[in-house]
Amino acid sequence: RELSRSALKDRIDWLIGPAPLVSALDMKGFSLSVLPLNDNVVQALNAPVETVGWLPPVAFGEPHAQSLPLVRDSVEATPSDNPHVRTLLDRATAALIALEAHLNALDAKVGDGDTGSTFAEGARDIAQKLANNQLPLNDAAALLQLIGERLATVMGGSSGVLMSIFFTAAGQKVADGAALPDALLAGLARMKHYGGAAPGDRTLIDALQPALEALKNAGLAAAAQAAEQGAKATAQMGKARAGRSSYVGSDNLEGVEDPGAVAVAGVFKAITQGG
Repeated sequence: RELSRSALKDRIDWLIGPAPLVSALDMKGFSLSVLPLNDNVVQALNAPVETVGWLPPVAFGEPHAQSLPLVRDSVEATPSDNPHVRTLLDRATAALIALEAHLNALDAKVGDGDTGSTFAEGARDIAQKLANNQLPLNDAAALLQLIGERLATVMGGSSGVLMSIFFTAAGQKVADGAALPDALLAGLARMKHYGGAAPGDRTLIDALQPALEALKNAGLAAAAQAAEQGAKATAQMGKARAGRSSYVGSDNLEGVEDPGAVAVAGVFKAITQGG
């Protein structure tokens, strides 16, 4: 649609696709290429071929578009202050920003080297809103849902989507009257449902699930200890069954902690500092 309304629209005669001509692992996206035409090129593009994946060109024109309702509206919340929550958020975001290079280095061994940057980007956005007094710190439900919305917007990648699902679902549970530990576990359940990972799959869930279970049963200090143990355990998992690490051989995974799990452990460690 954007192409058909662009400055190029009057110079385009043919379109091939949209179609899955080339894919990279399980990533979703698109590629747009422009080719100068002459009679020989047009004849070649329209020539019959045996290749199953090749689609013939179609005449270019304005596509039919149908308006649909938004999946979600922006979360609107009145800023408020809560010194304790402010401290926890400040520690959590600072920890993720400080861990950026370390997480990227871990991910360079088992993934595509951007886990630290992804988490730090989300942390910087929340930290900036915290500094500008734009967060509903005294409204846990609204705060969690707002964080979920922001992470979906700024983090990118599957991590951003999954963390957004986690915080949004937890915020909805708090709004329904659930206690925070139970709400966070409900958020984890939704994240596992959509992400498809479970404990033992060598993902951040290996640190997050034991941490949240310990948080409910024994408090924050126990949660931090459980998260650290969960992150360390990922270094001994010879096979990843979810995420980009699932494409990496066991020799490359051996002795390397999952960067997402390390991020979770780092957050819990940071928020327990100072009592």
